[in-house]
Amino acid sequence: MIKFAVSVLCAAAVAGMLAPASALAQQAPVPAVNESGSPAFDKLRNEAIAKKVPLVIYLTGSSWCVYCNIFTDKHIKERTFKRSSGKKFIFWMVDTRQAPGRTPGSFTFQFVPEEAGKVVGCIGSKAPYVVFGPPAVIILDPVSGKMIKKMVSQGDMDKEGKSLPAVIEECWKNFQKEGQKTA
Repeated sequence: MIKFAVSVLCAAAVAGMLAPASALAQQAPVPAVNESGSPAFDKLRNEAIAKKVPLVIYLTGSSWCVYCNIFTDKHIKERTFKRSSGKKFIFWMVDTRQAPGRTPGSFTFQFVPEEAGKVVGCIGSKAPYVVFGPPAVIILDPVSGKMIKKMVSQGDMDKEGKSLPAVIEECWKNFQKEGQKTA
């Protein structure tokens, strides 16, 4: 019964029924370079800055989230994604585990690595990048820390009609063009 309730809550969160769209806004200021409190994030952000590519964060619940496992199989394990990762973008997979809540059917997320919770989080988090819950892909400009795009479900990917690396590349090119227009 609890597994069913968790599945329903995850599906509702992904569908956006548990919180208003405004809750997707960034909750905390974007951390300055090397000041996030997460050594893993800082290292990857520095690598993305050096390579002049976007930083992509993937929030997943690989051991318990059916939607995450489908998303991972369809997009993250794809050959073109593996070829592009590290070259066209820097990739950070943040896994979540469920920690039992105080009431039946409630839970909180534990992040792997634990420090990731200082950077990315679910609704109610004070992290700079907040999503409804896994699965979620966040594309960042590593220099400014600005969120370029986020996709919070398979439905978002279906709307794109492209592979995940193609979406990342297109977002990055558009972001760079916008930056050149304002400069």
